Amino acid sequence: MHKKFFIATAIVLALAAGLAASAATRYGGGYGRHGGMLKRMTRELNLTDAQQTQIKSIMMAEKAKIQPLKQQLRQNAQAENASINGTFDQAQATAFAGKQTQIMGDLIVEKERGKSQIYAVLTPDQRQKALQLMQERPERWEQHRHRKSQPTQQTPEK
Repeated sequence: MHKKFFIATAIVLALAAGLAASAATRYGGGYGRHGGMLKRMTRELNLTDAQQTQIKSIMMAEKAKIQPLKQQLRQNAQAENASINGTFDQAQATAFAGKQTQIMGDLIVEKERGKSQIYAVLTPDQRQKALQLMQERPERWEQHRHRKSQPTQQTPEK
C-alpha cells in the first residue's frame, strides 16, 4: 500500500514539476527576466551601481547554469508524452518521475546558490528589507490573483 502511494505521489509530483518547468520556460520565470527583477530589487532595496553590476553578473551566471536544466526538464517531459500509448507502464512512469525529481532538485540547488550569492552582496539593512519582502510575497501574490479573478465591474451609464 505504501509503495503504491509513493509511486502515485512521485508520478503526480513529476507531472507537476514538468508543468511548472514548462510554464516557467514559457513565461520567462526565474532568472529569464533578470532585467525586471534587477530593476525591482534596485527600487525596493536602493541598490548601488556596484551592487547592481555584481547582482547582474550573478544572475547571468546562474541563468547559464539553469537554462540546460530547464531544457532537460522539457526534453524529459516531451519524451514521456511521446511514449503515451494507452497502457500504463509503472516502471516507465517511475523512471520518468525519478528523472524529473533529480532535475528539479538540481534546479532548486542552482537557484538557491544564486540567491545566497545575491544576498551576500547586500548590506545588513538591505538583507532585512529583502527578507521582509520575501515574507510578504505570498500575500501580495494572493492579492494579485484575487484582483485578476474578480470580473471588472462596469458602472451603469446614466
